[in-house]
Amino acid sequence: IVVTDLAQKLSIRATDIIKAMMKMGMMVTINQVIDQETAILVTEELGHIAKPEKEMDDEALLAGVLGESKDLAETVRPPVVTIMGHVDHGKTSLLDYIRKSRVASGEAGGITQHIGAYRVETEQGVISFLDTPGHAAFTKMRARGAQVTDIIILIVAADDGVMPQTKEAIQHAKDAGVPMIVAINKMDKPEADADRVLSELSQNDVLTEDWGGDVPVARVSAKTGEGIDGLLETILLVAEVQELTAAVDAPAKGTVIEASVERGRGVVATVLVREGTLRKGDILLCGTEYGRVRALFDELGRSVKEAGPSVPVSVLGLSAAPEAGEEAFVVPDERKAREVADIRREKLRDTRFAAQQSAKLDNMLNQMASPDKQQVNLLVKGDVQGSVEAIRSELLKLSNDEIEIRIIASGVGGMNGSDIDLAAASNAIVIAFNVRADGTARKNAQEHDVEIRYYSIIYDVINDVRDAMSGLLSPETKEVFTGLAEVKDVFKSSEFGQVAGCLVVEGAVRRGNPIRVL
Repeated sequence: IVVTDLAQKLSIRATDIIKAMMKMGMMVTINQVIDQETAILVTEELGHIAKPEKEMDDEALLAGVLGESKDLAETVRPPVVTIMGHVDHGKTSLLDYIRKSRVASGEAGGITQHIGAYRVETEQGVISFLDTPGHAAFTKMRARGAQVTDIIILIVAADDGVMPQTKEAIQHAKDAGVPMIVAINKMDKPEADADRVLSELSQNDVLTEDWGGDVPVARVSAKTGEGIDGLLETILLVAEVQELTAAVDAPAKGTVIEASVERGRGVVATVLVREGTLRKGDILLCGTEYGRVRALFDELGRSVKEAGPSVPVSVLGLSAAPEAGEEAFVVPDERKAREVADIRREKLRDTRFAAQQSAKLDNMLNQMASPDKQQVNLLVKGDVQGSVEAIRSELLKLSNDEIEIRIIASGVGGMNGSDIDLAAASNAIVIAFNVRADGTARKNAQEHDVEIRYYSIIYDVINDVRDAMSGLLSPETKEVFTGLAEVKDVFKSSEFGQVAGCLVVEGAVRRGNPIRVL
């Protein structure tokens, strides 16, 4: 409720509420939104009796929509395995070898930029893998990955040992209470020392079977394939002990692993089905977003009609990109899905507005207390929701007593004119992570002298902003667009491999020019 509205209900002046809250140690303005609990405390402090109205409960409404869970027959489902570990210890390379396709070499800077979900058919059985990014900035995403997984593979390089992200992954596994398998990678290297790795793991409360504990160990090489078959057997043995089952003939329930907005396809959400079967035409509710499933695609991009338990699938048809980690439910009625989504949006909007109002006042008070404090304003745009969230989180950690990092806005997708206008009004630098600016945005940026920095590696974002705060920013590297082309079709050539058929829409494209494909 807004402070002025509360004052009207109590038939007092708004200043009386502000004074009462100051005595309680809270600073507010007359137009600020306060939550129900705070309003009750203030009301009672002023000698009134508070009768709280029952808040709209989206969970109760959702439970009513879904109905009571029936005892349905369950069948054995494939295990969901998350690969975790330090950057460059070989997570993507290991998964790549298992999938028998060379995709890892295309990862910028050796870092998986966002979570990928893959279903792999092995000789021993079917396994679903989650490939989580290795950088510390993706803590949120990795924690979410641990919440939907059955088994965690902790990958440690035999020539490097336990590193900061290794310890972080160990903590996530323990917090989630998920069985762990240690994979000591890079055993093909001459300097490989598995015993040192096992010793360091024991110092971090991970006792492997070799050291008298209960954590299985596999010595592998993602390069040569050594020990991979043994690792897969171990995964399926651990899964067998867990007795993983799920109902198949039921409305689907799952988790959003990732979401993005793609040109020509709209919102694309990667959903890992936990139970039931997700079908084309179902009404899917994911957090504050919903929609009818228009299409389903497997990890190879093939269209499928349905997806059962432990199957990751790309979903088209949602109203907007949901947050990574949101639960996904198939509901029988689109009208009910809209009701639940609207309630959630309203609650989220009120919460954010209250937080913004509080932050504005805090900023004003901080500036009054320390007028010399400088601010670095940033606008963050990225290719997927999870990456944007993680970049925001990591950048905000850089704030210190002298300089404050402010994220004025963030979102998924390429930059448009309104983004640049907002950046210009706020004197902000635009951080573009794996996205580009359209023609209008580039024109506006030139007119308003807005700096756009393009990145494809998370380290560079953090390091550049840190250097800017230290006054050590290296000379700006600008991309000068000599030409712009749209990819109209992609086809294969026996001589050149993948060939992109393009239409030049701006400038000129010459042989030998470096290109950026986004």
